[in-house]
Amino acid sequence: MNAEDLVERAQTAAKDHLKYARFVQDAEIFQADAVQDEKWKSAYRACWFELEIVNALALDDWESSGKPDDWSATWNERYKKDAEELIANLCAILLQQQ
Repeated sequence: MNAEDLVERAQTAAKDHLKYARFVQDAEIFQADAVQDEKWKSAYRACWFELEIVNALALDDWESSGKPDDWSATWNERYKKDAEELIANLCAILLQQQ
């Protein structure tokens, strides 16, 4: 996966908690290590960590709710706004490197 692929996936990543979880996983796997700029790497890792916090909270809440098939109301109310902001931040960081 490259930066362009990750930015493309970001467009739908906040649609629901499962898409978001997959995006956070992809962002973790993304090999930003090839980049030599330590300041950029630090910014990327910090943003990913915030993405992961929202992901962990949302998944814990979903699991505590019994893993309902339709959890969109809770996702939209509690987590979606933060997820969208963090995704936008990560994309901005990715686009800085290009």
